[in-house]
Amino acid sequence: MNDNNKYILLVKQFVTELLCKLPSNLCYHNLTHTEEVVEASKLLALHSNLSSIEKEILIISAWFHDAGHSVTYVGHEIAGADLAKEFLKKINYPPERIREVIACIICTHYPPRPQNKIQKILCDADMFHLTLNDYEERSLKLKQEIESVTNCNIPIQFWCDKNVEFLKKQCYFSKYGKKLFSKLKESNLNKFICDHCDS
Repeated sequence: MNDNNKYILLVKQFVTELLCKLPSNLCYHNLTHTEEVVEASKLLALHSNLSSIEKEILIISAWFHDAGHSVTYVGHEIAGADLAKEFLKKINYPPERIREVIACIICTHYPPRPQNKIQKILCDADMFHLTLNDYEERSLKLKQEIESVTNCNIPIQFWCDKNVEFLKKQCYFSKYGKKLFSKLKESNLNKFICDHCDS
């Protein structure tokens, strides 16, 4: 993907500024997470037969997919789609591509239901963290974030059980995601069970 694409550069700058202003209690859904989703999207795009325009739509969608957290925690996908629509109109992004970006952002709402190749890749990129060696640490950061936002304590065993349930149900959609990401996620599932859950 060409990182000098003018639309992507403008979107990157806009979203980065937005996410830098997020409250500190959003210790999971922050700029770092978004940057990782963008990079995972680029990785998946390399292994998919996407046109240059499809790649552009994918990367812009990845930048915006969690931007709605700057507006609201619950329903951030809708808020992010609204932000994307407003900003992309302002920079004269083609209307038909704006519609695709909005659809991509909305499809990341859990449980994801991607309808085309771009949406499948974005949903897989959003779950890239499930494949990483520090998944357990990230999971506990998400727990901390949810507790802070909801002002409720989540018992660790309940969290562990829900994580195992989630990891077992979660599936990747793209060909490369199914081939590589699924194996790495399965390894993390087994490790998570051993380290954090009752036998």
